[in-house]
Amino acid sequence: MEHGFLRTSDGTFATIDFPGADFTEALAINAARVIVGDFCDATTCFHGFMRTPDGTFSEINANAGIATAINSAGAITGFAADGTGGYVRAPNGTFTVFNPPDSTYTSPFAINPAGAITGFYCDTVGCHGFLRSPNGTFTAFDPPGSTFTYGAAINPLDVVTGGYLDASGVAHGFLRIP
Repeated sequence: MEHGFLRTSDGTFATIDFPGADFTEALAINAARVIVGDFCDATTCFHGFMRTPDGTFSEINANAGIATAINSAGAITGFAADGTGGYVRAPNGTFTVFNPPDSTYTSPFAINPAGAITGFYCDTVGCHGFLRSPNGTFTAFDPPGSTFTYGAAINPLDVVTGGYLDASGVAHGFLRIP
């Protein structure tokens, strides 16, 4: 059994288990201490969840999706475990499913305070990093010589950090400045 956890300000650890779950993975936390992640129950894995600071859990269900990040406004991003796309969940609970053009798989990793999202998507050529602006516009990026690129983090200025593999399979980091 895997448990999520929260390290408190006094250095102790609090276990985070979605009620009734066999597996809980805490993946992100915002400044308001709202935590998102995923869990497995007895029948299915990769349900997204949100946990508020008072310990209340809510399931996030976007095609049995995983919640990978939350911003300061409470917007959540993640991806559907069935491969149907990435999503953004607005603070009011509405979902928008998205895929960059020609993608066969989409995996968002991070969302900044304005709602810009980064991650990776795959198409018939390979896997590429992406930046999705708050209005839904996509920008794909690949460092020179990369064969697999992913955006892992994004700051308020849309600066993206991440990694890529070169043709020899060697991993590298990158910094993308708009």
